[in-house]
Amino acid sequence: MSKVAAGVVTGLLLGAAQGVISVGTGAEGMTLFLAILGRASQGIINGVLAAYAVRGKSPLWRGGLIGGALGAGLGCLAGIPAQSWAQVVPWSAVVGLGCGMAVARAGR
Repeated sequence: MSKVAAGVVTGLLLGAAQGVISVGTGAEGMTLFLAILGRASQGIINGVLAAYAVRGKSPLWRGGLIGGALGAGLGCLAGIPAQSWAQVVPWSAVVGLGCGMAVARAGR
């Protein structure tokens, strides 16, 4: 699996999970769908950026660090409309951490 494919698949799965977690248990229909779609797209972007930022055969810690920083940055951008940085940034950093580690692992 290529680095970009590993980043995209991981970002898609972790971003969708973040969307489900961020909405909560009381969400219905379109609210849940939009949250999953928005966070999954953010995860895909994070995976692609991590694939291009982590070059060569990087150790897992470096891939996780770079991906986590990218995820935190994307979380800051995602938190601007509702000013919900405390809720969005940590989960986005976790998604970025997973993407970065998957990309570093795929590069071996």
